Amino acid sequence: MARLAAVCRDGEEEFPFEKRQIPLYIDDTLTMVMEFPDNVLNLDGHQNNGAQLKQFIQRHSMLKQQDLNIAMMVTSREVLSALSQLVPCVGCRRSVERLFSQLVESGNPALEPLMVGQKGVLSVTRSCMTDAKKLYTLFYVHGSKLNDMIDAIPKSKKNKRCQLHSLDTHKPKPLGGCWMDVWELMSQECRDEVVLIDSSCLLETLETYLRKHRFCTDCKNKVLRAYNILIGELDCSKEKGYCAALYEGLRCCPHERHIHVCCETDFIAHLLGRAEPEFAGGRRERHAKTIDIAQEEVLTCLGIHLYERLHRIWQKLRAEEQTWQMLFYLGVDALRKSFEMAVEKVQGISRLEQLCEEFSEEERVRELKQEKKRQKRKNRRKNKCVCEIPAPLQATEEREISQAKENSDFTDNSCKACGSTEDTSSCVEVIVTNESTSCTCPSSGTLLGSPKIKKGMFNLFFITVCSENI
Repeated sequence: MARLAAVCRDGEEEFPFEKRQIPLYIDDTLTMVMEFPDNVLNLDGHQNNGAQLKQFIQRHSMLKQQDLNIAMMVTSREVLSALSQLVPCVGCRRSVERLFSQLVESGNPALEPLMVGQKGVLSVTRSCMTDAKKLYTLFYVHGSKLNDMIDAIPKSKKNKRCQLHSLDTHKPKPLGGCWMDVWELMSQECRDEVVLIDSSCLLETLETYLRKHRFCTDCKNKVLRAYNILIGELDCSKEKGYCAALYEGLRCCPHERHIHVCCETDFIAHLLGRAEPEFAGGRRERHAKTIDIAQEEVLTCLGIHLYERLHRIWQKLRAEEQTWQMLFYLGVDALRKSFEMAVEKVQGISRLEQLCEEFSEEERVRELKQEKKRQKRKNRRKNKCVCEIPAPLQATEEREISQAKENSDFTDNSCKACGSTEDTSSCVEVIVTNESTSCTCPSSGTLLGSPKIKKGMFNLFFITVCSENI
């Protein structure tokens, strides 16, 4: 968290702001110097991914010095455009725009290692630009926190405002650890300035307190006299019942009209403890019949005033810290995108196309694996079907094969001239009994002309005639 390092006593314009320091406006009379420590942006001691860092160094070396200088410059329009898209809280957006305008006018190195030029151009220091390792840490380690930081900010569902820019934040709440948190973040100079109470401001708090609790006229006058004793306008020795021990640790300066409060933490805690019942709520009628009771009422008002001041400082500190972080991370994100676009221009191929090629290659490998799996399942089913054929079915197939073979042999022994499957004797008998019918086979004449066939036909004819005569 940021700390309060100093007080701008002579005005902001004359204060020598160092790196990562910005002014913090508390009220019209108080301006402090808010500083972010060096460990917030440690660019050297961070452990980086070796493979990604090596790839970034190669991409960094692709750019010439002139191209790198151009890539490391973004306009205010790019930064504020990203601001309107990413940040929903209108209070945060206005705060970032206000801080950016202040840095353009002042030129303070508040965003070190980022720089803001007079024309609203955001760039990076030369030492970081030329060191690839520092630039990688800035872009991909610290720059990756933008979305996480924005998402972590609590927002109202009604108007999308964050808690720091909500109207409820301006109301004082019951005492807690917030005053101690901001007290620990202050330098001694800032603590001394915080406990320096203007007497007129304390009087306003006192009058509000008297009206709230409906003090009667006599009691109100007693409290006002106790206040005048504190600021040195009345002599305490003339007041009956005055207790000097109650005002111990307080010192007034009548000419400068302010009150110095002891800066010890225990004394501040005791003083704020008096004001704690006041923030618990509720109005009640109070009385101050004696001057010592009136002194205690003045101390209660002093505690209220001091707590309200510390609460206002705590709120301003947290809001300005959030504003600084948003502007810084938005600037880093814009510079990173500008750098990547410059590298893509040099490479001649966009990063999107590279991703598409990688996805296509992964899809092709995936389809090839699926095809191999389908082929393997197909072969497995085929082998399973062959193994599961029953033995009777195999025997039936063998019988059908042997019968087909016999039929083919029988066909080979049939008449080769006409393709008839009848035997030779019946064919001859048909020919002899029906003389008008002759064999239509082209080789029939040759068959009848053989001596053996003629002899057999004669014998058959002779036997037939003899049987008819008998």
